[in-house]
Amino acid sequence: MELKVSLILPTYNEKENVTRLIFSILGSLENLEEIIVVDDNSPDGTWREVERIIEKNKNVKLFRRFNKRSLATAIKAGISKAKGDIIAWMDTDFSMPPEVLPLMIKEINGYDIVVGSRYVAGGQDARTSVSRVFSSKFINYLAKFLLKTEVSDLTSGFLAVKKEILEKIEISGISGEYCIGFLYQAEKRGFKIKEFPYRCQSRRIGKSKIASGLIISLRNGLIYIGKVVSLKFKKR
Repeated sequence: MELKVSLILPTYNEKENVTRLIFSILGSLENLEEIIVVDDNSPDGTWREVERIIEKNKNVKLFRRFNKRSLATAIKAGISKAKGDIIAWMDTDFSMPPEVLPLMIKEINGYDIVVGSRYVAGGQDARTSVSRVFSSKFINYLAKFLLKTEVSDLTSGFLAVKKEILEKIEISGISGEYCIGFLYQAEKRGFKIKEFPYRCQSRRIGKSKIASGLIISLRNGLIYIGKVVSLKFKKR
């Protein structure tokens, strides 16, 4: 039996990107059950663009949330509605190339989780922001060192997961730090994880779900580090 795929796209102000991304995926991903767009009431009307797509594509679905702008809870909401045997999620800003997703799905037959990875051979963090690249690499190095994990890109956020794994390990967090906890718990419980290389690029248009600015960036960095430390403390 062919495994069906549900793809979750958390969006906030992605009007310029969402249509192109959805049609790219519709044209390339086999065994697609549905694309679930979880939109946090984008001021730019991203949800309106999705509604137009839904008129002619019934396997595209929209879950519009009000007064909630959390990446982790958006992904969790999408998971709760997903019907596929494999549940995947990715950013909608083309930092994660859609052509890599079908390749990740093909890899999952021998694994429980496939992670799009910037930090394995063949992968690259090619974002133009030096501070974001440095902070991401530092957090992943710290996490790998403290948690003694084999996963190199614990903050990836580009995942394909067998549904039964998500029934055993809950997504929990505020921002992208949820990914550290999820992958760490999955590895420690013996689930098979495969890292698949990809080249991460900076967004060109639209507004990130993760707020920008120095103070906000520092706050988010502390959230990530706090997650690592809490997992280390739990381990002890």
